[in-house]
Amino acid sequence: MQANSARIRELRKARQWSQEQLATLSGLNLRTIQRLESGTRISGESLQALAAVFEVPAETLLQRDAEPGESALVAMRDGVMRGLEFGGHTPRVEFWWFTLGVSMLLALATLLSQFPAMLPLQVASLLVLVPWVAACTRRLRDAGLSPWWQLIVFVPVAGILLLLYLLTYPSRSGYAVETADR
Repeated sequence: MQANSARIRELRKARQWSQEQLATLSGLNLRTIQRLESGTRISGESLQALAAVFEVPAETLLQRDAEPGESALVAMRDGVMRGLEFGGHTPRVEFWWFTLGVSMLLALATLLSQFPAMLPLQVASLLVLVPWVAACTRRLRDAGLSPWWQLIVFVPVAGILLLLYLLTYPSRSGYAVETADR
């Protein structure tokens, strides 16, 4: 069984508990909580302990299998929903699905801008600017890099290419263990 790390972290933070407090309340080891929040497998005993502490059905703490094509839509939706969130991490696959969604939106706006007296490309560009910067910030953090690397885009051509290269770095292992919770 695979733990739904995002759900566990969300429930813990909603109650304003640290990982240590959750470990104490559930009777689990702190390292177990850290591993579960990074998306590892969960034992039946740990699942029942967390379900009891959070007072939720145990199956809501498990990762469900995605339908084919669903992960792309979920990643695009999550990118939009987290548009103003600069904290946390965005895995590589989710980031690139979100990038595809942004690209499709801008392509559609470009097509619509062919009509006179319409500014869809400018409006669309402004709408996706902050979510794009936020997604890049989370992605660079997930890769173990400083979000300040985004400033390299101000170097003509080479800066954009370098940023795109940095955004392809693999996720840093154990990124979900947040130092603020220690």
